[in-house]
Amino acid sequence: MLTPGLQRSVLDMHVHSAVASSDSTLNPHKLPELARAAGLTGVNISEHDKMWDRHLRAEYRERHTDFFVNFGMEISTDLGHMLAFGLPAYISGIRRAEQLRVELDAVGGFLIVAHPFRHVFDNVTAMRKDSVPFELTPAEAARLPVFQLADAIEIANGCNTPRENYFAYEVARELGLPTTGGSDAHSESGIGYYATGFERELRSEADLLEELHAGRFEAVVRSAGGDFARFEPGVVEAVAAARG
Repeated sequence: MLTPGLQRSVLDMHVHSAVASSDSTLNPHKLPELARAAGLTGVNISEHDKMWDRHLRAEYRERHTDFFVNFGMEISTDLGHMLAFGLPAYISGIRRAEQLRVELDAVGGFLIVAHPFRHVFDNVTAMRKDSVPFELTPAEAARLPVFQLADAIEIANGCNTPRENYFAYEVARELGLPTTGGSDAHSESGIGYYATGFERELRSEADLLEELHAGRFEAVVRSAGGDFARFEPGVVEAVAAARG
């Protein structure tokens, strides 16, 4: 576990831009300024089921040489949304989660379950899907197939409710899996409130993958004082109370 306030790198690991996510209005060239203002050292741009062209990626990095940026993808799989790191581009067939796992293993990639419990406690959503209310315990939810394929779990997502995020925290603890945080921003709002703290400074995608595989990271939340604290049950309410 990281010591609060001593992270060497803090990344928003889940951001969508207007370049390749049709539901996003976020201008990526505003990201460095917005991220620094939130106390971040970098971001991971994770577009929906696609990745920027490699020339565009290189051009963006050259334009923002003093800011760490990685490019991943949020894949809509048959087991839910998953954040994939290490693939050079979208590959046919990876909407099947098991195939996505195979492709990532082939390149030394990393797989994170994204916002796994979004809307599950919403009775209206359950009615619309003609399903029963969600009643699994964390131990029962930990046995769901998606978690058997994952390297980590996103437990702090800016588009989730605290209850949804706290439940993901409990599932990660049941499984002993490391945790990540990100804004899931589709606009300039919310960047950097939830993030992922790393023990070491990140300078390249290779650095990021090394630290991910080593487990030297965890989900964090920006405190009232502007530094980052470990994400755990009760922290959102504590931060809100400190801000008055």
